[in-house]
Amino acid sequence: MTSSFVKPMVRRRDNGLQLSYTLPHRVFAAKPYPVLAPNGSTIIVYGYDNGIRIVWRGGRPFLPSPIPKESQNESPVAKPSKVQDNDDSIMIIDSDDDEPAPAPSHTQQAVEFEVFENQETEIDPSYPYEPVIRYVDIHLGSKALDLAVPSLLPEKARSLGYNVPPVLTESIVVTAVCADSKLRVVTLPLSPPHPSSKNSDLNIQTTTLDATVSHNEIPRGVSLTFTRENDNEGNAIRTRQRQHRIDAETGNWELLVATHAAEASGTLLLYRIPIGQDNTIAAKDARLVQTHYLPAPAKTISFNPFSYPSTRHSNLLVSFPDGYVKILGCLQYSDEGRRISDDDAPEPDGKWLITLYAGFEQSPKDLGRRKTIVDVSWVLSGRAIMVLLADGEWGVWDVEGAGPGSEPGPLVGQSSVRGVSGGSLTAFSVSGRIVGGPQSNKSQGASNAVPEQRTKFAPMTPSTRRVREDILFRGAQTPTAPSLHGEISVVQTNSSRAALPEESILIRHGDQIATIPSLLSLWRSTVKLSGTIEASNRSRVSTLGAVSLLGERLTGVAHLPAATRAERNADKQEYDILITAEHRLIILAPNLSEQETSVGSY
Repeated sequence: MTSSFVKPMVRRRDNGLQLSYTLPHRVFAAKPYPVLAPNGSTIIVYGYDNGIRIVWRGGRPFLPSPIPKESQNESPVAKPSKVQDNDDSIMIIDSDDDEPAPAPSHTQQAVEFEVFENQETEIDPSYPYEPVIRYVDIHLGSKALDLAVPSLLPEKARSLGYNVPPVLTESIVVTAVCADSKLRVVTLPLSPPHPSSKNSDLNIQTTTLDATVSHNEIPRGVSLTFTRENDNEGNAIRTRQRQHRIDAETGNWELLVATHAAEASGTLLLYRIPIGQDNTIAAKDARLVQTHYLPAPAKTISFNPFSYPSTRHSNLLVSFPDGYVKILGCLQYSDEGRRISDDDAPEPDGKWLITLYAGFEQSPKDLGRRKTIVDVSWVLSGRAIMVLLADGEWGVWDVEGAGPGSEPGPLVGQSSVRGVSGGSLTAFSVSGRIVGGPQSNKSQGASNAVPEQRTKFAPMTPSTRRVREDILFRGAQTPTAPSLHGEISVVQTNSSRAALPEESILIRHGDQIATIPSLLSLWRSTVKLSGTIEASNRSRVSTLGAVSLLGERLTGVAHLPAATRAERNADKQEYDILITAEHRLIILAPNLSEQETSVGSY
C-alpha cells in the first residue's frame, strides 16, 4: 500500500479533522459507494488515467492470515473438510456464486475462511481517524472520466417494501465512462480482499459497451439503476404491486444504464443488461434498447432514487445548460408506441413527461436568456428536483407537490396514472443563493421571500431580526462569482417512519461548498404563516470553510457513509464529507479520540 494511504496529511478543524490523501495520478471523478462492506468499511471509487481504484476505509481489520470458519450448521456432504485445509488462502477471494470447477466427489463444498477480526480496533490518540485498509486497481486501458454508482437509501431510511437487488448485497457495481468512447460496467466482490491475495485472483467482471453512436465522441456522463425484466410495459401499472409479490423471488433483475454525449445535436443511449441467477452480469445479453436525439447536448443525467417496483425508478432526469430540465420515463411507451398491439410485446421506447424551465438572467445585454444550469438532483426521495444555476442560485421544483405547503404538481400520483406529456414549472418552492468570499462562513436563509427594501417599513419579526443581526455582526453577504462548475449531493438522514424525508444537502459552486443540514427544515421555515424562521442551524444554509486544497482546484464533493463504529453509532453521525481535488482525496471526519463530536454538520 502506498504511503499516501498509510498516513494521510492531517489538519485539525474546529469540529473534526481534515484528512488529505495525495495521489500519484490525476483524479477525474470520485464517488462514495452507498453500501458498506461486510466488515463495516466505507468504499470509495475513483477514476484515474488507467482505470478505476476501489478503496476500503475503516471497519474491522484483517486477520494476520485467514482461518477456516467454524461451520456449525454444516451439511454431511461438506463434513470432510480436512482435505481442503491445505487449499491456498487466495480462495477466499473467489465469489461463492461461481459454478464450482470439477472436483472429486468428496470435496463438493469449499471451506469458507474468516479474514477479519471479530472486534473493532481501539482508536490510537495519535491517529484518531479511520485507516485505509485496502485498495484495488482495476485497469481499463483508458482514462475513466466519469463514474456512476447505484442510488440506494441508507439502511435506516428504507421502508418495509424497499427492494434491494440481491447483487448489491455481495458485489460492487460501478459504471465508468472512458476516454476511448466506451462504457464499462465493472463488478467485484463487496468485501475487501485479504492482503495475502492478488488482484488477479479477484472475481472482477468487466462489460464493455458502446457509449456513443459514432464511436468517436467522448461520452459526457452516465447513470444506472436496477429494474425487473418483466416490468417493461406501460399498462402494467395497475398490476404492479401484485406482480411485485409474485416476482420478488422469481423475477430476473436487470441493470438499466443511460449515457449521453454531444454528438449530432446530443444523444442519449439506454442499455438493459440482465443479471444472472448467480448475481453476475450477463454481458453477452446486453442490448441497446433506446436511442434519443436531444435538442441540445445534455449537461447531466440521473435516475430517480426510488426503487423497483415504483414507476419512478426508471424516470431519468436530463438537464440542459440552456436553462431547462426534462424527465424521461424510460420504461414507458410514447404515444406512437402505445398504438402497437400488446400481443407484439414491444420494447418501451420512452416518454418525455415534463419540461421545467429556469428563470431569466437580469443583465440588460442578455434579454430573454435563461440562467445556465450547472447541476440538478432528485430530492424528497425522488418527488422533487433541486437545481443549481451558474450565478449561485439554487432552488427546488416540487413536481409532485410533496413538500411543505405545496400544491399537487403535474406528476403527482405517478403510481396510479400515466403522467403528463408536457407542461412547465418555473417557480421554485424554496430557493437560496451561495455566498462568496474566502471567509464566507456565514449562514444564509432561503431567498424565497422578497429582498428587504430599506425604504419601506419592515416589522421586527424573528426573521428580519436574524437578517439584521447577521449584517450587523458578520457584515453584508457578497454573492459568489458565476461558475459553470458545481454539483449537488443529497443523502437522507432520518428513518423511514417519518412522513417526509430529512435530507442533508452539499452544494459545490466554483470554489465554494455550501451545506444544508436539513432541506425539509429550511423548506418548512419559508412557508410558515407566522413568518418566523426556526432558530436551529438545521434551517440555514452555511458555507463550508477552513478547507485547505493545497493550491489545487476543487472538483467534487459528496456525502461519504461513515464506517461502522460503536462510538459513531452512538453519536448518530452517519456520514463524512468526501472532497475531490485534482490529485488528492480529502475527507472531513470527526476526531474519533474525542468523546463529544459534532453531529451532522461541518
